[in-house]
Amino acid sequence: MVTLKERNDYESMVVLSSQCTELELKDIAFTYAQQLKRLGASEISVVSRGRRDFAYPTKSSKTGYFVEMYFHSSPQVLPLYENKLKLDKNVIRYLITNTDLV
Repeated sequence: MVTLKERNDYESMVVLSSQCTELELKDIAFTYAQQLKRLGASEISVVSRGRRDFAYPTKSSKTGYFVEMYFHSSPQVLPLYENKLKLDKNVIRYLITNTDLV
């Protein structure tokens, strides 16, 4: 029988619209880090991967800013965080991965 830990390590890759300025990009990343902290996440690390071209157009965009976030939290935090990402008009795509399972 496998027992699950209460808290896991996660990686979140968020692709933001290329319409954002550098200042808006930093503000959005900082806001998401603060929201994760309020939800109970710890050990939050944010890494900007810069502006990159897509292999194919997504939501009528050919480029986007990639922001990587690492955090430690309980699984119950993920639906709340994911809901915030879904509602943000600047977010083109996102992926949340449990790095403990990889």
